[in-house]
Amino acid sequence: MKEYVWPYQHISELVFMSKIVIAENILQKYGAECIGISYEDIWNIQDGASTYKKRIWKWRNQYVRVDRVLFPEKPFLVLEFSQQEDGPYEDADPFPYDLPTIEFEKEIRCSLGIEKFYS
Repeated sequence: MKEYVWPYQHISELVFMSKIVIAENILQKYGAECIGISYEDIWNIQDGASTYKKRIWKWRNQYVRVDRVLFPEKPFLVLEFSQQEDGPYEDADPFPYDLPTIEFEKEIRCSLGIEKFYS
């Protein structure tokens, strides 16, 4: 099996990963506390698999992780929620990683249920 390769030539993986850190900083801003790390496999049918870590956050009575969704056109971020630290986790609605700062934070607030999303 081949080693996993970032599937986007026009998007920097480092820039994308920095958005995960920004999302986690926003979780902290709204009271989430990092309580651990889980290790997940990411699969790409053409390129193989790779293991990456996700921080586990405790927010109110839920466990939250920031995950990625690798759509063909570009990657998205999604918050995952569970009642138990070891899951199962359910995804909220994914959102583009490259939203402007205000909209990016609004997506996280909407996922957390702090703010309703109005289109």
